[in-house]
Amino acid sequence: MIVARLVTVLLILLGAVLPLDTAIAQDPDIRFGINAAPPFHIPESMQQKQQIPAGFCDALVETVSQQLPDHTIEVSRLPQIRIRRLMKREQNLCFPCLIKRSSYNPDYYFSDTVNLYPPHGIITRKSVAEQLRQQFGEQISFADIASQTELRFAQPSGRKYGDIQPILEEHLIDTDKYQDVFGNNATYNLLSMIATDRVDYTVDYPMMIKLYRQLGAVNTAESQLTFIPITEYQQKPIIGAIGCARTPWGKQAIDAINSVLPKIKQNKEFNRSLDFWLGTDRPK
Repeated sequence: MIVARLVTVLLILLGAVLPLDTAIAQDPDIRFGINAAPPFHIPESMQQKQQIPAGFCDALVETVSQQLPDHTIEVSRLPQIRIRRLMKREQNLCFPCLIKRSSYNPDYYFSDTVNLYPPHGIITRKSVAEQLRQQFGEQISFADIASQTELRFAQPSGRKYGDIQPILEEHLIDTDKYQDVFGNNATYNLLSMIATDRVDYTVDYPMMIKLYRQLGAVNTAESQLTFIPITEYQQKPIIGAIGCARTPWGKQAIDAINSVLPKIKQNKEFNRSLDFWLGTDRPK
């Protein structure tokens, strides 16, 4: 018993003085942090119940694993806020689906472009969309909506929006017009809140309306959701990439991913998921 205790104490002391390089060496070659956020990540139970493909970020992680068989790859399920916090603190972690080099994540290591997304826009009820067109015309700016209306905005907790994030921070966050939505089904619940007039709009990809309908939402005339392009993006696609913490470990992970990225982008299952959720006419 005494010997066992001495061994335990010795191991603890050794762990306390091990250099950083040793800690890095003990990590897997790539560790992905993922969260429950359909259609990016979709649990298998939901795939089977709804008869839908895997989330395209799940398909991306699986494809990376297939293309790097000599690398150890781990997946950790974590809340989005925690993933971002760990990466900013330079913990050895990667996130498979990031907007490349946006204002809120400039310091990560990024892979080359993985895929392109249609630009963000407004998701709202048809009645609100008509109200906005009457007020602003056909060219609608997110900044104008945020600053010149009392419409209630909501977003999944932890979500960031790249180039338009400063608009939220200036005009919406910490006001009565802003609401965070929490939980594993935050996106679906948020869209339900819009449909039932509990909030008025969000900013997201067009595919989120498809997700809402795919998961069985009742599409009544009163609650039918619609998508409005916003002028901030000028119809330019959004660049998606894998991001890793800015550490020596993260640089090695990104270099490995980039070495097989052409094959990853050609993977049949990955493209099947992208085509299903983003549409076969998605930007490429």
